[in-house]
Amino acid sequence: MHWTFARSALVVAALLLVTAEAAPQVIPDARREQRHAEQVIASLVVGDAVWLNTATGGRFLGLQVDVPRPKGAVVLTHGPGWHPDYGLTGELRVALADRGYVTLSLQMPVLASDEEDGAKYVELFPQASERIAAGVRLLQDKGFARVAIVSHAMGSGMTYHWLKRSPQAPLFAWVALSFYGSFDDDMSKIAFPVLDMYGANDYRGIRWPARGRKRMLDRVNGSKQIEVSEGGWFLADGTATVLREVAAFLDTNAPR
Repeated sequence: MHWTFARSALVVAALLLVTAEAAPQVIPDARREQRHAEQVIASLVVGDAVWLNTATGGRFLGLQVDVPRPKGAVVLTHGPGWHPDYGLTGELRVALADRGYVTLSLQMPVLASDEEDGAKYVELFPQASERIAAGVRLLQDKGFARVAIVSHAMGSGMTYHWLKRSPQAPLFAWVALSFYGSFDDDMSKIAFPVLDMYGANDYRGIRWPARGRKRMLDRVNGSKQIEVSEGGWFLADGTATVLREVAAFLDTNAPR
């Protein structure tokens, strides 16, 4: 993923998040998702490939890791144009399983690799919400009444779009990594703790609104914000700290 495009996509996502529902929907690049699926499944070492269906009939890939005597279950959502085993999301899905959590990393909708218009990704948010809902339902069907979501980059914007419409979702925690922009006043409706985590050298649009996000988080019991001193763009170089702090936050809030 070209960093310039990723930054452009995040900027537009931050500006248009609240209007995504009204935007005309575009169609995800099914061929690109299929290529991702084939490549990921062929190289999969940890976990199993599962296929999920949305309420409107869409079919997409998930990577699930089961563990004995789990502490809880976690849905993971990745950034723009990526896949469920890519980068930090791929590391988290395995590391959190090692810490005792069932993990389900979802293929979020993607556009063509040459798509330069970040606004088009925002138009995918409603479809992303359907996938998140399907992932949560799958884990609930496995007996987890409440789950957590760990989201990264554009995946955090997609998750927030869903949560704004489902503030009482059956979650025990949300971890938003490299969230671009601000939280709205409706954060006070969130019924579970939130961890907002970003790099000290992350994109300006992630770093600069952090103080405002913290004010919103103060309205949500148990929530916190962490700036990762060694973290760069999208928390690059901060992986060790991210893995440690995410696991600790989930451990604190997991159902007993």
